[in-house]
Amino acid sequence: YNAPRAATVRAKTDCVLFAVDRITFKFILMDTTTKKRNLYDSFLKNVPILATLTEYERSTISDALTEATFGDGETIISQGEAGDAFYIVEEGEVVCTKIINGKKTDVSDKLGPGSFFGELALINNAARAATVTATTDTSCVKIMRDDFKRVMGSLKEMLKSNNELYAKYARGVQM
Repeated sequence: YNAPRAATVRAKTDCVLFAVDRITFKFILMDTTTKKRNLYDSFLKNVPILATLTEYERSTISDALTEATFGDGETIISQGEAGDAFYIVEEGEVVCTKIINGKKTDVSDKLGPGSFFGELALINNAARAATVTATTDTSCVKIMRDDFKRVMGSLKEMLKSNNELYAKYARGVQM
């Protein structure tokens, strides 16, 4: 941050210390950010809900993505809980289920790479509409609600700016 140190650090015992100079540290951060952007750029282009993003918007979203991994059978989100993140399946498969009339019911086919979930709670500022469970070892990327709004503004408005996509999407999520 090119600012004075915020704290003093003192060793309590003998130790070996490794240091990185400012220029090297900045280079490492820039290189890591560039690699992450490149990794996610082509992936995000193939996610239908994000296909209309500009290159700048995709790179900004890439910076805010974090990885999350789940084992086979692990619950990722639960029906009724507060929604705080939007997920995109990177590898593996998930299935969405709901409790309807006291019975667990599948409400989707298995969703694979490029599929997304968790957006309804963010769009509608509501509780999770379904439970999503990994059906294989699954890797997802996620973006938290506050980060998405900060980076992209309203997802609903973004979808509405592309009327055809929004109409298709709105029909597909009526459960």
